[in-house]
Amino acid sequence: MNDISLYEKVPVLENSFTVKFMKTRGIGRNRLVPHWHEHIELLYFSSGGCSFTCNGKTFSVKKDDFVVVNSSEIHSFVANEHIEYFCILIYPEFFSDIKFSNILIENLIHKDEYIKNCLNEIYDEYSANSEGSDMMLKSHTYRLMAYLMRNYTASRLSSKDFDAQTARLKRMNVLLEYISENYHEKITTAQLAKLCYLSESHFCRFFKNTIGKSATEYINEYRIEKASVMLLNTDESITAIASDVGFDDVNYFSRIFKKIKKITPGEYRQNH
Repeated sequence: MNDISLYEKVPVLENSFTVKFMKTRGIGRNRLVPHWHEHIELLYFSSGGCSFTCNGKTFSVKKDDFVVVNSSEIHSFVANEHIEYFCILIYPEFFSDIKFSNILIENLIHKDEYIKNCLNEIYDEYSANSEGSDMMLKSHTYRLMAYLMRNYTASRLSSKDFDAQTARLKRMNVLLEYISENYHEKITTAQLAKLCYLSESHFCRFFKNTIGKSATEYINEYRIEKASVMLLNTDESITAIASDVGFDDVNYFSRIFKKIKKITPGEYRQNH
């Protein structure tokens, strides 16, 4: 895991094309760290499944499910099996000449045949990359978004709600950046609460509701990801690595590591 800001900047595409397509495969335990971006992200899972968290709510995703991550929603996932999914990133500029303002689409859609067929058409056109494919891709994507608006609109954000969401994201950025810079030191919820001018109890609720897990769970997962990289790329002992990533007790480190990775640190180093 790299030192991260919660905000993920998606690069500008060639020819200013406002939709990006990706097909992703993963084997074993895959993890997408919490982040957000202005882009709408559409994910269709063609194989396997995962535990997906979006704006603090966690749900189970299975084969043929469709996930919508609305603009500026904090999201992450953990998969314990082989997964394969097709992803579409839609840039805000895509909606510059149509009415699509502060609309929230439902995050999880189960086995919708219309969506599946539409995505197959998009993927086939994207793979063919023939003359006029860019126009066909835009046409298919507009059709998909219109269908989602008509059938799966969850709500519309008011200006007040949108401003509140922006403020929440800025606050979370401060917290996540502090953790990424100080994970090797002792970090308490009292310290984190002070950073965002909240009482400790209010902070704990705020963090859990926004990220979908407690601050302690997030910090432990962050430290374990750092330790995983060190196990594979250094000759340091497990005890030294535990200390380097902020664990005072190597036995506690090993328990947390196994809880998250499903194998011990020693097995992880050997197997990978």
